[in-house]
Amino acid sequence: MNMVLTNQIKHALEGIFPSYIITVTKDGYPTNTSLSQVCYVDERHIALPVQTFSKAGKHLQEVPDMFAEVVDPVTLRNWNLELKYLSTVEQGPIFEEMAIKLEKLFSLVGMEDLFHLKGAEIYEVVAVSEQ
Repeated sequence: MNMVLTNQIKHALEGIFPSYIITVTKDGYPTNTSLSQVCYVDERHIALPVQTFSKAGKHLQEVPDMFAEVVDPVTLRNWNLELKYLSTVEQGPIFEEMAIKLEKLFSLVGMEDLFHLKGAEIYEVVAVSEQ
């Protein structure tokens, strides 16, 4: 299996900058855009907090195309990640790591008591392109 998320892209997934998450119809029209933390899982997978698309009202398997735009905090290079939804986890190491990371981020602005992670959505990174 080829590595998709290189070490350079991995820096962009450290949570310094939030990423744009965009869903697109089969015809290429954006249907939803939001900001979210994108968490590195391994060379071919990322995780998003479950709240990112809970308001969309669709099962994630039905979303035709999904993309994340990530930014390296050191070089400011941008990458687009094409994503495919795989599953949602509500416990385990990926969930725990994401919960700790988000709790730290929210504590920086005094909002740690307002956010509780409900799940981590796991995505396969189908393709990566540099902007």
